[in-house]
Amino acid sequence: MTDAPSDPTRGESVDLGGLALWVDVSGPEDGEPVVLLTGADTPGFRWTPEMVEPLVASGHRVVRFDHRDCGRSARFASSDAYDLADMADDVLALLDHLSIERAHLVARSMGGMIAQVLALDHPARVRSLTLIGTTPAAGDPRLSAPDEDFVEKMTVRLFAEPPIEPDAQVDWMVELAGLMKGSLYPFDPAVETALARAELETGWAAETGHGVAVYSSPSRLDRLGEITAPTLVVHGTVDPVFPIDHGRALAEGIGGAVYIEVDGLGHEVPDAFVAEFWPVLRRHLAAASAWPA
Repeated sequence: MTDAPSDPTRGESVDLGGLALWVDVSGPEDGEPVVLLTGADTPGFRWTPEMVEPLVASGHRVVRFDHRDCGRSARFASSDAYDLADMADDVLALLDHLSIERAHLVARSMGGMIAQVLALDHPARVRSLTLIGTTPAAGDPRLSAPDEDFVEKMTVRLFAEPPIEPDAQVDWMVELAGLMKGSLYPFDPAVETALARAELETGWAAETGHGVAVYSSPSRLDRLGEITAPTLVVHGTVDPVFPIDHGRALAEGIGGAVYIEVDGLGHEVPDAFVAEFWPVLRRHLAAASAWPA
């Protein structure tokens, strides 16, 4: 690694056939690729050094990027200009740009949905899946709706005018992080404030088309059996966005999937969790790498 991955300004803008994405690559060029996919409205640097450094130390080439309409990547004027399939195509274009034939996908929330689309529609490009706090079907009536208290608080935020002053915008982001946390790990306002300030400095917007893309895209619930990539599913028992049956549905639907249910984890991937989870992820990636191509 040439630079510390804690620097949120790392990376560069790359042109993917007219679409500009902000991309950061760490680790040896000949290392087995791992692409980290963030959730909605979340820049790539939110995958912190706690995740990146062990991957690089184990010899992986680690790719982080800002999804379209987020961070330093291209913005879209219309909130319904794209769906998850378009965002999956962005990942394919990025893999092509980096000359990556197949990659391990480690993904959370919306990123996990994009990873599923890739595994379903472009299986030859996916070495393995690690799906954290995500769903096969946002809005599908066969799965539970978000936590009622969470929905009520998010509704208040939705109808409030987004803050204009930078300090208030930081507080807005920190508040959202607090709404998504569970009971397993303590909430650290100082850490969340630092991340929010970095996000503000590198391209924050109060609203993008990510939510529309998530809820307008087809359910994958009935197609999960088509996924052949080795899959690890991780879900928190108190996730307020996608309740526990979403994770269980993924694990039950994907043949051979390994399922880990984390008591007290919310819709979050804090560094303390990553540190405890790393040995499991390392074994999963190694086992998947040993599978026939």
